[in-house]
Amino acid sequence: MLPLALLLSLAVAERDWSVEVVGKGEAIAVGPLTEAEAAAWKATPPKEPADVLAVFADKGDLAMLGSWKLDGRKVVFVPRFPLVAGVPYRVVVNAAKLPAAAANAQAVTTTVQLAKPPRGPAAVVEAVYPSVDVLPENQLKFYLHFSAPMSRGEVYRRVRLLDAAGKAIVDPFLELDEELWDRDQRRLTLFIDPGRIKQGLRPREEMGPVFEADRKYTLVIDAAWKDGDGEPLKAEFRKAFKTVGPDEKQPDFAGWKLTPPKAATTEPLAVAFGESLEQALAVRLIWVEDAAGKLVAGKATLGPAETTWRWTPDAPWVAGDYKLVADKRVEDLAGNSIEKPFEVDVFNRIQREVVAEVVRRPFKVER
Repeated sequence: MLPLALLLSLAVAERDWSVEVVGKGEAIAVGPLTEAEAAAWKATPPKEPADVLAVFADKGDLAMLGSWKLDGRKVVFVPRFPLVAGVPYRVVVNAAKLPAAAANAQAVTTTVQLAKPPRGPAAVVEAVYPSVDVLPENQLKFYLHFSAPMSRGEVYRRVRLLDAAGKAIVDPFLELDEELWDRDQRRLTLFIDPGRIKQGLRPREEMGPVFEADRKYTLVIDAAWKDGDGEPLKAEFRKAFKTVGPDEKQPDFAGWKLTPPKAATTEPLAVAFGESLEQALAVRLIWVEDAAGKLVAGKATLGPAETTWRWTPDAPWVAGDYKLVADKRVEDLAGNSIEKPFEVDVFNRIQREVVAEVVRRPFKVER
């Protein structure tokens, strides 16, 4: 944890100044002003408050941008961006520029610094999805979950796909300039190059598919990958899997098996997909509505291999009619969505039309 405040007392010209870094670097407060100085500031704030209180990052010559305000008998500087732990900041208080300043007022300079928080355990790969160890040869993407925020720009050097002989597959991933991290930089979406999945496209014709049926592969995440603090992962991570033939069928929403809960309980609604679905979308884009079409507050979780889904309500179920709702973008491991397949064979069309943005299945909660 960062210290809530860092206090420094300065004695200049028989006057003590306190320089306080507030919170996690959101502001710097300097004081106390004399009653006359505070009253004069309140009545007529300085036209250039930076002349009174200026903050410089490290050895920089340009004062930080921000705003100034009076808080009781303290002058508070709020930087445009919070202070960074571990970086020294030079604080200059020019008391002579204060309204109603004393004749012997002098400038005071000091340095403050927020301590870096104690480092926790080394980052690890917490999970890789799909979690199942049998994947279709047209597998579309992986999700990598880390225990701490990770650095950018490392993905395509630190993740490899190996064949059964341990040889690295050349350029298996869709390499994007903007890596697909979540907001916390703890989950990465990693696409297999679609050009090597779709039949008839040049990358597949020239380089071949990334995966072939009835083969063994290993996804390797390098231990040298650095986290957001510049420290390497605790250990290398490996996910071994084998492949089967391509999956060209859409998720069969109408065929999902529903097991309704009992009224007056918080038992989950259980749903069996009959296949593994794409983890992130299944958690986010499937939910439950009551008879009035209102969302039933609760939490979605997936079972092993992402073949089952459970919705646990926040409050006990009330007997009556409900609907299981799925966004048409829900996909299986090969990128086939409820709306349409990822790849359509013109000689054997398998696409079904889905007009609505969502599809619904009724179910009943009995007493």
